[in-house]
Amino acid sequence: MGQKCGSVPHGTRSRRTAAPGLRLCTSCYHDLKANLLELPEIYDDCESVLHPRRNPTLQRVSGSRQSTGIRLDEAAITARSGIIGFLASWAALVADERAVRKPVRRQPEEMADFLVTHLDWLLAHATAADFAEEISEITHRARRSAYTQPALRMDLGQCIHSGCNAAMSTTPSARDGRRTREVSCTAGHSWQPHQWLLLSRQIQQTRQFARGTAGAAAQSERPEDAA
Repeated sequence: MGQKCGSVPHGTRSRRTAAPGLRLCTSCYHDLKANLLELPEIYDDCESVLHPRRNPTLQRVSGSRQSTGIRLDEAAITARSGIIGFLASWAALVADERAVRKPVRRQPEEMADFLVTHLDWLLAHATAADFAEEISEITHRARRSAYTQPALRMDLGQCIHSGCNAAMSTTPSARDGRRTREVSCTAGHSWQPHQWLLLSRQIQQTRQFARGTAGAAAQSERPEDAA
């Protein structure tokens, strides 16, 4: 009888026989390969997640009352970091033990392709079961972060573009989770994911300026104290 598949998912049921020369079965092999190829796409989709919280964390701005800005989903940020860390650590293992050159850049697509190229070697390695368990967990968490965000809409106030008085807001993702959130105003101005942090700062500055202007106006309208 051949070696049994060492993948954790088989822990609660009868284990399949491992594929020839590997420590995992053919089914797990194909699942792992699919996950590896999917991780770069999930990584990109996580970037597009904008999660307006029902109770946003308040950020104190010096010299002003507490105010809120755009909040990137912490789970999505963690998922992206986890994907990079997972791919980089296993790519380093392969490069060190096989004496091959690892990807120069820590880009998900490049590292995933590198691991797919060496997948047969990885799944014959003593740590194959660890690799299988880790990629299963990281893929599950990343999918959940990228594709199951609540369909909430958050008003962000007036558009920051000069001369534009249109309302600005986030728009929710599609029910299937595949259409990512957007930030736009009703006049057609829009902001891409890589612009959201800058947009958040601009919104904060606009609100501070508005409060400062209102405060100065109120001060000037106060009657002078009687002599």
